[in-house]
Amino acid sequence: MKTEPITWGECLIEEGQTRSFSCGDIVVECRRAENEVILASRAVDDEEPDQPGSDAPSRWTRWAVCTGGDSVSLLPRLPNLPLLVEPEDPFRITPGAEARVFLRIPVSVAVNIQDPRSHELTFFPTETLSQTWFGETDSGELCYYLPSAVYRMPKEALDEAGVQAPVRIRNESNETLEVTRICLRVEGLAIHRKDARLWANETVVRFQGGENVSRIEVVAGPPPEAVGGEKIVSAPELKAREMVARTFRSLRKWTASLLDEGT
Repeated sequence: MKTEPITWGECLIEEGQTRSFSCGDIVVECRRAENEVILASRAVDDEEPDQPGSDAPSRWTRWAVCTGGDSVSLLPRLPNLPLLVEPEDPFRITPGAEARVFLRIPVSVAVNIQDPRSHELTFFPTETLSQTWFGETDSGELCYYLPSAVYRMPKEALDEAGVQAPVRIRNESNETLEVTRICLRVEGLAIHRKDARLWANETVVRFQGGENVSRIEVVAGPPPEAVGGEKIVSAPELKAREMVARTFRSLRKWTASLLDEGT
């Protein structure tokens, strides 16, 4: 079966047809049957799954859908937890200064269908992310851990399985901020496409110093690098565009004068 590079958006699949889409390290298989959508995923180097209905163990999932539809939409999906990332080269921000960095966020491939309104059937992660705990034992949060996913300049070439997320860090305290970890909350981010690259909204983090939490703002619209781009995934409605949360180090680590985890 011929595998084609993924194209985000609507994909026509005729009844009885199977199409295979590669995205990063995975391949997503989509098949249409009478009033059904049948889906599977595999690693790029794995063998193709047996066809639905064979005697082999099934790797396919079946979804009964309304009649009349002959297309699915493939859309990038951000992780469902905050991301704890570590710069390969930690850096410092002096009082009153700011720095702008870029994070690569791996996406999942979400399969949607108009049935009669848009509905997500399932999603397939392009990478397996490990989980970690950020914060205190009784007041922290579960995150995905991403080592070496922070860059000082945007990537000119980024594969279709990654979203670039700009983060502007402003040090509004009277102390030097050592950035060794960043906890990025992705629930308020949309995804924009510009010149075949994916971009998230810019996040502005204002570090307040000491035991204070940071003030976090999600900037509406695409970042400057993607002005004029198309929004292909909307962000969920948030109660407030600005929030407060620990971003760089935990309260316990602050008390111990260790600066390798998040306020």
